[in-house]
Amino acid sequence: MGSSSKNTEQAQECCYLEWMSLQSQRIPELKQLLAQRRSHGDEDNDNKLRELTGKIIGDFKNYAAKRADLAHRCSSNYYAPTWNSPLENALIWMGGCRPSSFFRLVYALCGSQTEIRVTQFLRNIDGYESS
Repeated sequence: MGSSSKNTEQAQECCYLEWMSLQSQRIPELKQLLAQRRSHGDEDNDNKLRELTGKIIGDFKNYAAKRADLAHRCSSNYYAPTWNSPLENALIWMGGCRPSSFFRLVYALCGSQTEIRVTQFLRNIDGYESS
């Protein structure tokens, strides 16, 4: 089990480093296009900016999908990645990205129906009939 956890951790770190590498490639291009837009105001430049923005958003979606897939194997690294320094994890925590925030978000998205369904589920487990 330790080996599997270590492999998952390495896969998550690799996923993160891959995404950061893509970001470091895209940022200079984005800065260049923004500087050109300020100086020229070219419509072709606007199209390039839209295309690059789409690529950046696509990169993030791919990263989030990979990370979500890897979270099924080991969820603790999803909340506090081991490759982050203690300072980075503290800043994430202080910035409001706590595990409880995710639970609140899920509850808000699912609505109060979640509480009703959990109660019904627990009653069925305990042998009570739901009405």
